Amino acid sequence: MAVAQKGQPSNGNILNFRLGNADFAVTRELWQVERLKLDPRNQRLGYLLRQHKKAPSVSDKELHKMLWDIDPVKALYQSIYQNGGLLEDPIVRTDGTVLEGNCRTVALRELRKKHPDDQRFGRVFVRVLPADVTDEQISLLLGELHIAGKIEWRAFDQAEYVWKMNKIFGKNYDFLSTHLRWSRSKLSQKISAFEETKAYLERTGDPQGINRFSHFEEFMKKQPLRARLQQDPDFIRQFGQWVFEGKIPDATDVRDLPAVIENEEARRTFERDGIRAARLVLENANPSMVSNLYSAVDQANSELETISLQEITALQTGNEARLEKLRRLVNTLRRIETLAGIKLS
Repeated sequence: MAVAQKGQPSNGNILNFRLGNADFAVTRELWQVERLKLDPRNQRLGYLLRQHKKAPSVSDKELHKMLWDIDPVKALYQSIYQNGGLLEDPIVRTDGTVLEGNCRTVALRELRKKHPDDQRFGRVFVRVLPADVTDEQISLLLGELHIAGKIEWRAFDQAEYVWKMNKIFGKNYDFLSTHLRWSRSKLSQKISAFEETKAYLERTGDPQGINRFSHFEEFMKKQPLRARLQQDPDFIRQFGQWVFEGKIPDATDVRDLPAVIENEEARRTFERDGIRAARLVLENANPSMVSNLYSAVDQANSELETISLQEITALQTGNEARLEKLRRLVNTLRRIETLAGIKLS
């Protein structure tokens, strides 16, 4: 959250914040837990609703059950119980809707149910936003907490947030880069990946759902893939089809795709058997991909093939230290010839 201004009013319950280039007062009050209402439109709960195929109109009771079924919420319950209360205040609207702290609310409700006479779990300090707070200010607040701050959302939720701030609230990359402490390139990748994931899900109805976001994010990170997309706008649809068909099982597999599609044999294997089979084709053609030894050989060859005139001169003048290293290399290669029964020249 934005840092509170110093010099609070004398009652000590008012915190002044600046968000969206405007100041407003947040009131810290002690409420009964029963006053709190879960917020199905909360950005952080979007993933949960999609998993259960529920609309944002889901009831408070249903949402409570979905959250309570999650192991981290049960772990939070134990933590709150051991601590004797919350460390961080939930943030709420004046009507009790919890904008930040839905999981904490569920844990407190369960503690209240189990310990009805324990007032440590019957009442909770909350930070009440003013009635006139705007959606834009709330979005800025949540971004500060969950992207620039320490409690991170899932990657898809982060991307959806950035897309919304850019496309709906009209915040440009300069603003978002400063607000979220992200580079412009990262912002661009997140927004593009979100848009393509959304289009992919609408086309395919993939049961893996937003878990596929990471595939599209890896795609947007790879310059050769982005360049190919610029030349052929339908390439992203082809990529999505490969993902849907299981030819690219994990997001990390996307990193091999540029090399695969540049190699004819590897591409044919990929389209038939998937990217992991195609990777074996590449590895057979270039053992440096999987071998530190041959990677070092490639690096040594590259250095020797571009040896500088200064180094040649040093060898010509009989620099013994340099000559000894080259002699050692020659002797090692001769030993390998003998051991393997091969001829390297």
